[in-house]
Amino acid sequence: MQCPICEKNKKHNPSEIYRNQFIVVSHAPLDANLLGYVYIEPVEHFEDWSDIPLEVLSDVQSTVKKIDLLLRNEQLAERVYSVTISEMVRHIHFHIIPRHKDNSMKGISLIEKATQQLSNENDELIQEEQFEKFILKAKQFLAG
Repeated sequence: MQCPICEKNKKHNPSEIYRNQFIVVSHAPLDANLLGYVYIEPVEHFEDWSDIPLEVLSDVQSTVKKIDLLLRNEQLAERVYSVTISEMVRHIHFHIIPRHKDNSMKGISLIEKATQQLSNENDELIQEEQFEKFILKAKQFLAG
């Protein structure tokens, strides 16, 4: 069975923010309509926590910390949620989901909306220019 995350990470992904030997960081699709919502994915395919080497977990942890700082500095997040579900796609990956202070949706509701890419008519749509600007800023931030 082919893994969609492994396949995605073999190709050029315009939403990719950062890559090293252990992880790939990319922004969720524009359709998710949540600026600053990123994925952290191990380059190697792991399905179980116990299979992930400590150096990969350490890299994930330090990257979560940097992304948290970035999201707060850019005033995109009052809270930053991190979740790993790996049910639909068995390749363990991490969802980093910002909650802006003005967002009335919180906790599980926001996580569900983000991970299932649900939108409603009251959502203000993210413009492609905002999306590209964030990706560029995030690339600079994580590279530094």
